[in-house]
Order: sequence, then C-alpha cells, then structure tokens
Amino acid sequence: MERYIRAVVSHHRPPKWIRYLTEKHFRIIAKAATLAGERSLRERIPDLLAAYPRFLVDAVKRDPHCIAKQAIARALVNLDCQNVDFFLAGIRYRQLEPVWRGSADAAIDLRCSCAMGLVATGYSRAIQELTALLHDPEWGARAGAARAISCGNPREAEAVLRFKVRVGDPEPEVIGECFTGLLSVAKDECVSFVAEYLSDTEEGIRDFAALALGESRHPQALEYLRAAWDNGYGATEFRNVLIRAAAIHRTEAAYDWLISLIEHGSPAHADVAVEALSVYERNTKLGERVQATLMKRQRSAGESVRDKPHE
Repeated sequence: MERYIRAVVSHHRPPKWIRYLTEKHFRIIAKAATLAGERSLRERIPDLLAAYPRFLVDAVKRDPHCIAKQAIARALVNLDCQNVDFFLAGIRYRQLEPVWRGSADAAIDLRCSCAMGLVATGYSRAIQELTALLHDPEWGARAGAARAISCGNPREAEAVLRFKVRVGDPEPEVIGECFTGLLSVAKDECVSFVAEYLSDTEEGIRDFAALALGESRHPQALEYLRAAWDNGYGATEFRNVLIRAAAIHRTEAAYDWLISLIEHGSPAHADVAVEALSVYERNTKLGERVQATLMKRQRSAGESVRDKPHE
C-alpha cells in the first residue's frame, strides 16, 4: 500500500522542467512558459507572473526580441489568467532594439498577446483601453488590437471597428482585420458595409474585403462577390481574389459558381478556380465535379478545333 501511495504522489509531482521558471536565461524561461501554457498548468500562473518582471530591467540585454516576455504573456493568455494589471501594462510596453540605421520595436507580438488577454479577462473597459493600441505606430500592433477588439463586447467592438475602417490605415491588412472582426461580431449588420469596399480604389482594401466576405460564409456575401465580378471591379488580379473568396465561402452556391467558371470561364480563371478548390481534396463529391467539368471543357475545346474550317 505504501508503495502504491508513493507511486501516486510521484505521478502528480510537478515535472522537473517547472523549476526552470526560476532561471535567469530568457530562452530557458521561454521554453518552460510555453510548456506550462500548452499543458494547461494553471497552478503555474503565479510563477509566470513572478518570472516576468526579471526581464523588464536591462531588457534588451536580458531578453532580446522579447522572447521570454512574449512566451510568458502567451502562456498566461492560454491559461486564462485574470490579472488585468499585467495585461494593461503589457499593451503599453515597448522595447526598442538597435537595427541597421536605427531601432525597431521588439514588443509588437507581446502587446498583441496582452490585448487578447485583457479582453479575455472580461475587464469592462478593455475595448476603451485597446483603442489606443488601434493607433499604435506599428501596424502589426494595430492589427492585433483589431483582432482583440473583435473578441470583446459586440456592440462596442462594432462601433470601434467601423470607425477605424472609415478613418482608414496606411496598412491594408489592418483594415482587413477590421473587416474580419466586423463580420464576426455583427455579420448580418456589417455584410453590406464591408461589401462597399469591393469597389475601393485601393487594391489591398478590395482584396481584404473580398476575402473577409468569403470567410464569413454569409449568403448575401456571395451575392456581393458575384456582383463585383459582373461589374468588373479592378483588374484581372482582383477577379482571381474573388474566385478564392468564393472558394473559402464553402457553400454549394459558391461551388456551383466556381464550377461554372471552370466550364465556361477563361482558361486563366478556370485554372485559378481549380487551384482554389483543390484545397478541399477530402470532399470527394466536389473533386468528382471538378474533374468531370474539366473533361467536359476539354471535349468541347477538342470539338471546337475539329469543327473549325481549315484556312
């Protein structure tokens, strides 16, 4: 019996690598924090919080590229840490490191993780705090703020993200994150709003609007994509984006449209449609439809060549 008890107790002892949370080397701490997060060891939250401040002093030397701090922050998010003060401090943290001809902020990902963590705490003023991050000098942090905001209170998130889209951003990917966020918090109300940007003069904005609509899988979104195709917005490259957006819509109506393009569209657009649908290789029925349509197109092309009179 005693042997059995010792075996059970030994089995439930913390793994040996946990002690590395007290180490000083940033890579060792980062690895231990990552493992704690992956293995859902919520009892390690106090250890992670205690380890973090050690890398705030002489940070560039002790924790270059924020490797340890970012791993700790990500682990705390995964462990559903409710420490609002930690995440509030994290969304404001910057770490400028020397690079060729200047300096670069190494804490962008850290701010993004803390933004997501802050929202996850349920803090009542989380979105208000994140509006500042939505205007961060680094576009990656702004995109992260948009993603985090979309996970907060839907009504507040919709208002903030709509405003950001109207104000604009030098980096189209930030607006793309806003589109995705809007279609996740208020799909019915925002599908027409996002569709307005299918005719935007900025190529990147058009592309991200189309992809966000496709990803939403909203029935009206597909109609907007087809309307953009019929209206001839943009160049050939944008039509290729519309095809990929329809593919990620993943509805029978979207598949029917792409199958019709494979059969009757230009060779270039048919090739893009085939490639876009190839990611669904496990969908046997769809694969058979694509192959049958390709064979039908080839037969029609062959007949057209044979029927063409010789000059």
